[in-house]
Order: sequence, then C-alpha cells, then structure tokens
Amino acid sequence: MTDSEATPPRTTHLWVREQLRDRILSGIYAPGHPLKQTELAAQLSVSVTPVREAMRDLATEGLVVIDPQRVARVRDLDAREARELNEIRLLLEPLAAKLAATHATPDDTAAITALAQETVDAESETEWLDSNRRFHMAVIEGAHAPLLTGILSNLRQISSIYLAAAVRSSTSVREKSKREHLALAEAIAMGDGDEAARIIEGHLFPHAVLATVVEEHLTSDQPRLHPPAR
Repeated sequence: MTDSEATPPRTTHLWVREQLRDRILSGIYAPGHPLKQTELAAQLSVSVTPVREAMRDLATEGLVVIDPQRVARVRDLDAREARELNEIRLLLEPLAAKLAATHATPDDTAAITALAQETVDAESETEWLDSNRRFHMAVIEGAHAPLLTGILSNLRQISSIYLAAAVRSSTSVREKSKREHLALAEAIAMGDGDEAARIIEGHLFPHAVLATVVEEHLTSDQPRLHPPAR
C-alpha cells in the first residue's frame, strides 16, 4: 500500500483525484479507456460526488475528455496532436529556460535544483512523472513571464499523457531525462541562458519518438505499451 492510499490527503475529492491520475499515468486506465463514475466510486469505496469532482479536475488537466453526452474517457493518443504539442513546446520551452537563467530568484534556483535531484531519486514511474512535472513547472515559473507560464502550463498538462506512455515504452526515457534535468538546473544556477535553452531543445522528444508511441498504442490490444524496437 502506498502512502497516498494509506492516508487520503485533506479531502476525499483530492484523494480520488490522485488515485485516478496515478492509474491513468501508470497505464492501468489506458488512453481511450472509458471512465464510468459509478464503477470508479465502487472501486475506490467512495460516493459518486468526489469522483465527479475529480473527473472535472482531470478534464481541466487534459488527462480526461468528457464528450457532449457526458461520457468520460482517458484522453486518447493522437499523432497529429502530439506533433503539434511538441512543435509549440520546442518553440516556447527553450525561451522559458533561457529566461529562467536570467530571472530566477535564489529561491527559484534552489527549488529547481532540489526538484532535479528528486527526479533522479524517484523510484516508480508515477513518482518520477510527478517530480518531472513539478521540475519543469519550476523552470517555467522561474522565467517570471506570466503569459508564457500560462501557455506552457496548459501544454504540459495535455502532454503528460504522451510522456507517461513514452516512459512506459522505454526505461531509457527516464535515465536520459535525469541527466538532462541536472544539467539544466546547473545551467540555470550559473545564469547561462543559451546553455539552458540548448539543453531543453535536446530534452524534448523528437517527433519520431512520439509517433512510435502513438502507433504502438493504436496497434496494441494490451493495456500497457510494449517497448519499441531499437
């Protein structure tokens, strides 16, 4: 039993949200999987109300899609969407990293460095995904550019379903990211914006990798993705 299962945080609603998010990102609920509120409530031994609230939050995050008939499902993988997300992030995240190297406060830099190490120390996929999300948001927020932060926050929320699938596809994704997180944190701490931008450009997935992840999902009958051919 994990800590989150043993000790529900603050409210049932938040606990349910964390449980559903973990199950989506770990692949237990695969992309496209239908999410029926009554079934989820029974599985988690809670009422439907906190499930409904959690689903709204996850829809805002981009992990869940709710259609006009109020049918909810895990966000599916789409090659065109993945490419568009990646192209926009490749334009904007290097800018955020460069600005962070210039504008980050000492507290920002300390948080970025600590979170980079946290991604190294994370043991499970879901722990790593959570620390990775917080690390990148710390970098983005360190730019102190509110409009840019808002745009990238939304893009990263939607991208999380693709990142989770990629992490499940290959263990090398996490190992490569750990090294780059430490290097990016160091560049920001040194105030080297050009180096920070260069690192983040190489850090984001090439389009071909995302295409492989999407294709695997579309052609596999399994709830979890198999490692791609190397």
